[in-house]
Amino acid sequence: MNSQSKHLKDKIEDYSRFLFTLLILSIYFYLGMIINTFLEPSDKYGILIILMLVSISLAAWFAFLLKRWQNQLSEMVEQ
Repeated sequence: MNSQSKHLKDKIEDYSRFLFTLLILSIYFYLGMIINTFLEPSDKYGILIILMLVSISLAAWFAFLLKRWQNQLSEMVEQ
């Protein structure tokens, strides 16, 4: 395995960890929004919605990058 494919494999591993961390974070924001809205009504739920959407958007971007890098890695291995 050459250094470029090893670097790409390490990058895929790191970004997959970031992806799972962002998904867990967005779940926490969602639960906080539910608690803040229904159990203890407050008018500050908008911040949690924005944070949740940002974290889900970043997770989707990381998933897109991971898919592209996995395709590149499989092409490198085939050659």
